[in-house]
Amino acid sequence: MADLTTEEEERRLAAERRRGVALADEDQDELPALLAIAVGIAILAVTLVWPSIAPSNDDDTATAPAVEEVVEQEEATEPEVVLPDVPAMLAGLGALGFAGIDLNADGNVVTATGEVADDEARQEVLTFLASQPGVDSVVDNLTLAQVEAPESAAVNVAAAQASVVLTGTVPDEATEAAIVERAVAVYSEAQVDNQLVVDPNTSPPVKVTVSGSMTDDVLFGQITGAFSGLDGVDVDNQLVLEESGELEASLNSLEPIQFASGSAIIDAASAEVLDEAAGLLTDNPDVAIEIGGHTDSTGSDESNQTLSQDRADAVLGALRERGVENDITAVGFGERRLKVDPDDTEEARAQNRRIEFRILN
Repeated sequence: MADLTTEEEERRLAAERRRGVALADEDQDELPALLAIAVGIAILAVTLVWPSIAPSNDDDTATAPAVEEVVEQEEATEPEVVLPDVPAMLAGLGALGFAGIDLNADGNVVTATGEVADDEARQEVLTFLASQPGVDSVVDNLTLAQVEAPESAAVNVAAAQASVVLTGTVPDEATEAAIVERAVAVYSEAQVDNQLVVDPNTSPPVKVTVSGSMTDDVLFGQITGAFSGLDGVDVDNQLVLEESGELEASLNSLEPIQFASGSAIIDAASAEVLDEAAGLLTDNPDVAIEIGGHTDSTGSDESNQTLSQDRADAVLGALRERGVENDITAVGFGERRLKVDPDDTEEARAQNRRIEFRILN
């Protein structure tokens, strides 16, 4: 075998090629079987393993409700829409004193309509509505109520020789008291007829009209200026000073009636004067007269008032003793009607101490 011939070598190579072909044929015959085995194993594996990792129809069915539940939970967490409660707001406005307000709600917008007294009331209504649940904005259709201007207060002072009548309206009690006080400072309290009415619906200034007529120049000057200077008062003076008639002028031109110092005792020297006065009145029996007693300013107001009244009464008594039947009123004015003011001299004080006669009809 050391040296093969060429022919033998060729036979050997041909034999080996034949074996290789035969082996290859065997391998090709076994391949389909191997593939079939592999595929079977794969199918088995899928059959055994897939149910554990793949979702089944049952899983799909179980999952669906869970998804719906999540959606429902998400919807539940959204904020709830609150709308205005119109009846509740109307009740609240009524409790605040705004019963005449109308409300209209369009979604979360509330419109307020009606009348309010003033801008302060308007703001109170709007603030209340804006604070209510469900109200995002408020439309202001409110209007201010038309308030009539209050009437001006007016007082009439009907002044006469023996009386004064106060009529009309004043805005408050303080104004009434001030007007009455000024009247009483001139007349006696019994001569002031206060018919004033306090009406809070009236407003200052108070127009005070002084009207009437008289012959007493001192009284005239006092009553025309009595109400000047009062706060909230405008004075319209229409008072008339008349000349004394013949009888009144004759009575007051008689000699002054004298009294004992500090008393109501008529001095005997004045008896003749009283006789003359009685004669004049007897001749005019239908005349009503006022006997006015006046003092000077020395002494207290109270003592002067008492003294002046006592002296007027004393003169009335003396005339009655002389048969005078006229309608006579005796009035003490104390130091209210000083003829000379101030009476800081004896002469001035003597003029202020007097009896005066005034015709009343």
